[in-house]
Amino acid sequence: MWYFAYGSNLNSRAVAEWCRHYGYRAPAMRPGKPAVLDNYRLSFPIFSEYWAGGIGDIVYDPGKYVMGALFDLSENELNVLDAKVNRKLDSNSKEIGTYKRIEVKVSNLGKSDSISAITYQGISVERYHIPPTQHYMDLVIQGAYSFGLSMMWIAYLQSFPLQQGWKPRPRGTGDAASKLLSHSNPTGLAAEAASPVVGFCALLLCHPARRDVIGFALLDRQFLPLFHAAPQDAEAHTGR
Repeated sequence: MWYFAYGSNLNSRAVAEWCRHYGYRAPAMRPGKPAVLDNYRLSFPIFSEYWAGGIGDIVYDPGKYVMGALFDLSENELNVLDAKVNRKLDSNSKEIGTYKRIEVKVSNLGKSDSISAITYQGISVERYHIPPTQHYMDLVIQGAYSFGLSMMWIAYLQSFPLQQGWKPRPRGTGDAASKLLSHSNPTGLAAEAASPVVGFCALLLCHPARRDVIGFALLDRQFLPLFHAAPQDAEAHTGR
């Protein structure tokens, strides 16, 4: 089935490192296809003890969009990602973890056809922005680069307020888990630090419609300036 990644799961190396440390077989996160999820926006309302800062979530917001990548994964591979994001079900199959699975319609970049895909959305989240750490956002941006997402989107990612933080701590069993590790698994995730991402400077006047994202994605490959005269729709990236 198709899976849409938008946060740290965009970074296939980080996913592989987590799997190696916790004894899972890493999902095949390549090749990924650049894709757009309409009518949602990216936010960071979930605090993760593991990341020591905010982590990504999507919020329904008509007219906005989220860029990410599509992967064709098996149910077993999705179960591995369930563990990574701390998705849990009770005896009645009710979602009780940090994230839940939802089905969404996404479009391949540059194509109008929509595809049904599974992605993750937070269950009990804060209403305000929790700054991610620089390390976490570097991983997300590296993943965005690796799958050819638009430079417009990467500039948007770079615009969020951050905190310095530190590398992931060896506590918990998922992105947002806070419980101590069991004695049977005393080692935690020790993913390598991401290399600093070179800052990208541009006049960022974003329009939420997908046609602009696709246009800029094509322009990026030509190294053309990223300008768009739609100031009335420019995103405010603070307080989220």
